[in-house]
Amino acid sequence: MNIRDKLTYGRLDASHALLGMAIMSQLGRADFVEPLVGVMALGAGGNSLVVSRHLAEMGITSGAALGNLVRTGLFGRKIVCAHVSSFSMHHYLLREWLAEGGMNPDKDVQLCQLTPMQVAEHLERGYVDLFCAGEPWGTLAKERQWGSVIAASTDILPAHPEKLLAVRQQYAQDHGEEISRVVQAVLQACRYCRNPGNIHEMAAILARPEYLNESAELLERCLRADSAGTGSAAAQRARSKDWFVRSWHDTHTFPSCTHVVWMLRQMIRWGELAADAPVRQIAQRSVRSDFYRKEAERLNIPLPLTDFPDMPLRRGVLTMTPPVGGSDAGPTGRKTDSFLQSPPSPPAAGPAAVSGHRNHGLRPHRPAGNNGGEGPQAAGAGRTKIKGLRAPFRTGAGYTAIGIRRGISAVTE
Repeated sequence: MNIRDKLTYGRLDASHALLGMAIMSQLGRADFVEPLVGVMALGAGGNSLVVSRHLAEMGITSGAALGNLVRTGLFGRKIVCAHVSSFSMHHYLLREWLAEGGMNPDKDVQLCQLTPMQVAEHLERGYVDLFCAGEPWGTLAKERQWGSVIAASTDILPAHPEKLLAVRQQYAQDHGEEISRVVQAVLQACRYCRNPGNIHEMAAILARPEYLNESAELLERCLRADSAGTGSAAAQRARSKDWFVRSWHDTHTFPSCTHVVWMLRQMIRWGELAADAPVRQIAQRSVRSDFYRKEAERLNIPLPLTDFPDMPLRRGVLTMTPPVGGSDAGPTGRKTDSFLQSPPSPPAAGPAAVSGHRNHGLRPHRPAGNNGGEGPQAAGAGRTKIKGLRAPFRTGAGYTAIGIRRGISAVTE
């Protein structure tokens, strides 16, 4: 049973979750039987973009270089690009990176979905040519000489959100005090994680068999990664002084509605959501800030004045205007990335958009299967299921999880 099912069926009261899980549950997609809501963010950044050794030997160190290779046709086939989940930041950051390189992710390359524990070894075996996934899989591929880390995900979108602490919507309504205590505990855990003096102990914990079951030394190198050791030389030169690989700083734990808007805009951009979808309302249903605000005040953490704080982009800022007359005002005219100014025409998505109590302006879509975004599956136009591949890594926990079982008031990581 995966995280989605454990949350929606009540096996877990709270868990770490992909940002898109709360969104998809509110949209009535991906087999969610009950809506989820995010109550805090679990930091920023932490993913890497890795190309195969073959692509690295061909001089691919950027999206522009890959785009040139694709246009020449010299590779001989479509380049296979793996991401973790169809509603993850990995997916949309990969699309953004490909588009920045002049490629259409739905036509020029082949997107596929794999679990985090599969991506590195599948890169080595030649089943995929590049991937976007969280650590330690990028560092593992690099150190075993299976590929090259050419960018961190914060090179694509600075300070981007990654995971949420999520609960069922009904549970949030009925158990506010319990959620507040969990938020306080996780905020304190984030402060522990950002202390460099704790990295050695963190690596030892994550190395346990019930978690990543990898070398503690490897994990410690991942946790200590900085600008000088991450990505291509060109990527390193382009970074600002305040750039980071990942962050658990207080400023990156607020459950921002603007983060949800960014992902919804990406869904619109790629034809996965109707252009007139009420993004503000969906965002407000997907996250709640009241539990976080209560505990942040106790810990003297500065708080934004609005649930739609500005979100930094590679070029400019995503800013939301206050609603006018109850309507969804959407992004303002402040400087933004190009897709907010003139989104490309989405691919054909079947009949006209439908609306309803759960499907707010959604286009008909393919079933997402029963894996909750944690296993290989077909996931829309331009993506494919890689058949006949076993999971090459261990079948245990696989990657870091924060879970709170029923009746147990403890946070494990």
